[in-house]
Amino acid sequence: MRNFYAENDYQPILLTKFYPDSSLFSLIDYLEQLEEHGLSKSNYRLNELKELINGLGGKDTVKNLTAVYNHLIEAELLIAESLTNYSFALQYGQVNPRRILNRYYIPVKRPDSLVFKNVLLTANLKHYLDSIQPNAKLYKRLQERLRKSRETKENRSTLIANMERLRWKYTKDSTGMVYVNIPAFELNVIKDEQLISKMKVVVGKADGHETPMLSSMIHSVQVNPVWHIPTSIATKEILVQAQADKFYLANHGIDVYYKGEKHENADSIEWSGYNKENLPYTFKQRPGNTNSLGLIKFLFKNGSSVYLHDTPVKATFNRSMRAASHGCVRVEQPLNLALAIFGEGEKYNTIKEEMGSVDPVARTIKLKPQVQVILDYFTCTEQAGKLVFYQDIYKQDSILYRALK
Repeated sequence: MRNFYAENDYQPILLTKFYPDSSLFSLIDYLEQLEEHGLSKSNYRLNELKELINGLGGKDTVKNLTAVYNHLIEAELLIAESLTNYSFALQYGQVNPRRILNRYYIPVKRPDSLVFKNVLLTANLKHYLDSIQPNAKLYKRLQERLRKSRETKENRSTLIANMERLRWKYTKDSTGMVYVNIPAFELNVIKDEQLISKMKVVVGKADGHETPMLSSMIHSVQVNPVWHIPTSIATKEILVQAQADKFYLANHGIDVYYKGEKHENADSIEWSGYNKENLPYTFKQRPGNTNSLGLIKFLFKNGSSVYLHDTPVKATFNRSMRAASHGCVRVEQPLNLALAIFGEGEKYNTIKEEMGSVDPVARTIKLKPQVQVILDYFTCTEQAGKLVFYQDIYKQDSILYRALK
């Protein structure tokens, strides 16, 4: 703001443009409706702003020239602050999700200095304020529900949190996208803005294994994958199972490695002598029907080592509460997902054939062109013209609500 006024010879730009035609009162009118967006008036110093603007034409203000200038300066700067804050909140969201939410890695757009300057250089304030009102159908429906509601605080916080999420901006490829809504335990495949496939998913448990929110590109699949078992799972789960049953590893197709070399006599290892602090072994699960990744996994770059994958444990898809994985997303119909993103053809036929092989071998098949995948978090969506609510499994609504307030 200092740079903006320095570049404009410290003139009251906004007062000069918008006080004579009374359009500043449009700003006040919109700020009066902040609560309809789930935002707090107290964050925008509305009463102070009204007092300063209303005082511009009052004789009580004109005590001497210094008092007039001070009043003009205060009014100009508070108008600039309120206008830019309001503009950014409606167009980009009031909070930056990457600062307040754990495991949020979607690169949302945030206002920069050019956006800031363009707001202050707008020529028609009323037209500009009208143009930045969110107009997504779900946003309007949430806003209407909030306006009418005499809901509990918890329900209001759900409406307000989801309105804020809708204000966040990030790139979505409507020509082809795999979209997972974590609280809904649901995966949708979108092509040319049309839903072409839909299925249940299982997501991460809310115990430190939460599925991250991210955007990436599916670049390949691995059919009959080998599972390189993470150290955390090896020490907390695999070791415990091996201590209870020395045949557990063999029965589940798990090979043991020491310093990168396969241990040929894993059944002879005395597992009771090891714990999570001194376990020197690593583990890999061979391809096959018992593999925890199932018969296929869908790969995309991310910093959390997660992916979409099949699973041999199908019963979990029958539960209403499907937060049960270590962070990856288990897919109910992986072959249908492969068909949706690869389409009919040689690669899909190879995937189908290899997944049915009696002698499974890991094989990677590249996807060209790559397809965007988004793992997102909405606790309220619209279906058939009605709002549908989902459990806030990771307690993010309350975190977001507190940040907004």
